[in-house]
Amino acid sequence: MHKYNSLENDHQKQANINQLFDSILTGKTIKIGTENNGMKWYSSNCPLPGHKDKKPSFSFNYSGAWNCFTCGKKGDAAILAKELNIDPKPYYNNSTHLTGVNALPRFDSKLILKVAHKKEYKYFEDLDYFRKTMKLSSYNKNPLAMYLKKMFGAEAAKKILGDYLIGTSNFGDYRDGCAIFWYADAENNLCRSKIMQYDHTGHKTGNVIQWNYHDIPKENRKAPLYGEWKVKRIKKPITIIESEKTATILSVYDPRKLYLATGGISALGNSALDIFKEPRSFDFWADVDAFDKWNSEVEDLKIKYPMHHFRVFNTANLYEQNSLDIPPKADPADFYLDHKY
Repeated sequence: MHKYNSLENDHQKQANINQLFDSILTGKTIKIGTENNGMKWYSSNCPLPGHKDKKPSFSFNYSGAWNCFTCGKKGDAAILAKELNIDPKPYYNNSTHLTGVNALPRFDSKLILKVAHKKEYKYFEDLDYFRKTMKLSSYNKNPLAMYLKKMFGAEAAKKILGDYLIGTSNFGDYRDGCAIFWYADAENNLCRSKIMQYDHTGHKTGNVIQWNYHDIPKENRKAPLYGEWKVKRIKKPITIIESEKTATILSVYDPRKLYLATGGISALGNSALDIFKEPRSFDFWADVDAFDKWNSEVEDLKIKYPMHHFRVFNTANLYEQNSLDIPPKADPADFYLDHKY
């Protein structure tokens, strides 16, 4: 059994992937194949258990993507590790991009949705659809994805979209091309999604805003914070804001913090922090038009969760401190993007 360091660090993950392929293919002939989208592909004999591969049919690249033309299996480094009974955790978030496999293969362990008694949570289990929305090729028709690419570059945009589970709606109707924000809880259960339409400037058009619980009965639904699936493995100070898009963008401007979102001005419920059993620091950045409401709600949270440390900030202060006119509606991402910080 191989042991790998599972630090949340892209360079370490890349080293882990290199070591994985090098170790399982030791002694096998490796041939350089074609180059696709700037990525070199290699071929070798298939290392999967039970496959006596006489002719090289295993194709892979060092981003983690692989497939075996004989077995018919494919995936990313985490899925390969599972096939070989190796701990997959060091390879999470290294998606294949080229094969369309999702960036969080740990969701693969979920079972088919079963009948639940009242007040027992149920989760979205259609992984084929989830993966379809996360395919890299679909981002070309997603205005939000193209805007992130324009602002931060292709590689940074792919990381943002993958890290925050932002996909592209593929319902075959008027919602096609809309951004779909996937919500998962701290146990990595997919709970719901939110479809929103953006234009080429990264602003909401207001035409499509739709929550989707994917046929989960109302009494069995769970509404986690957006980004909640990150809280167990990332121990940074937490900043909570309203918009999903804002959370993703601020993660670029300030990687020292973990950004979560409520998904709406009235979605900061008094049970939102129940998952945090140990003391954490929380900053709340309210939109310009939401400060009074959030400030009041955070006062209630201070009473309910005395072990945590809370601060509330008003986006209007960013404009005041820079001698700028305060817009009637704005969030921190608007400030940074509009003023090129």
